[in-house]
Amino acid sequence: MIVATTVGAPSLAEAQVGAELSISPKRVTFDETGRSATVYIFNRGSQAATYSLGLVDRVMTPDGQIRTVAESASAPEGVAANARLKSATALLTFAPRRVTLRPGESQTVRIRVLRPADLAVGEYRTHLTVTDVPPETAGLTAEEAVAPGAGELAVRIVALFSVSIPVIVRQGPADVQAGIDTVRFAVKDPPAAADAAAPKRTGLLTIDLVRQGASSLFGDVEIRAVKAGKPGEIVGGAKGVAVYGEIDRRTLALPLTRIPTSGETLNIVFRDDDTRAGAPLATADFTVP
Repeated sequence: MIVATTVGAPSLAEAQVGAELSISPKRVTFDETGRSATVYIFNRGSQAATYSLGLVDRVMTPDGQIRTVAESASAPEGVAANARLKSATALLTFAPRRVTLRPGESQTVRIRVLRPADLAVGEYRTHLTVTDVPPETAGLTAEEAVAPGAGELAVRIVALFSVSIPVIVRQGPADVQAGIDTVRFAVKDPPAAADAAAPKRTGLLTIDLVRQGASSLFGDVEIRAVKAGKPGEIVGGAKGVAVYGEIDRRTLALPLTRIPTSGETLNIVFRDDDTRAGAPLATADFTVP
């Protein structure tokens, strides 16, 4: 039996498979004139490893989870997301599709876009997925399989780790617009079994990040305490936040570095890390009740 564990696209500059394989960049976006791109994979482990590469369609649900189309089909929100997904799989070609890397060795992966002349305006996406290929020694021989005893069958579970990065193809100009909606504040108590040395309570700011344009969003959320009418101390946030085209809004629960006082104002900014790096796309002020 082989159990596969998939890790969604991370928000770091490098994604990792089982902490052994690094991938850079964290996402690939082709604008309306883009034709090719390069992705780098690097074996940081102490042993040689083999990886398979493929394109897998995945969707985002409103809670920010990234699931394969098959996985998301079992939930109502997933069915709706699947119906809105515009797959880029047929528009892309890449090489290599399988690679073995020695410790410290790297590999270049080249991706090309093949745009039909009649490709409709819009945004298309799939995910370049890199998966561990288990060594031949990971299985059981026939003798080992029956070794436990008469009438018993031995099963060895091999975890297959994989990581995906989004590959986006835009046909026509990007339309990146965002809004911040439905801000809520709560104080979260620690679990009953929490370590005595751990913080007793945590401030939590929950927001809805709204995609208002036709293109997906990708950027950073920054929360600052307002002092003397101006944003000052950073008290929370998140980096590498995406809202893909199959959903209109995503709910984010953002822990704060401290519990703000009643009446204190917090300034929330979502900054673009896509078409205009660092540009504020949405802002909101929230007064703590």
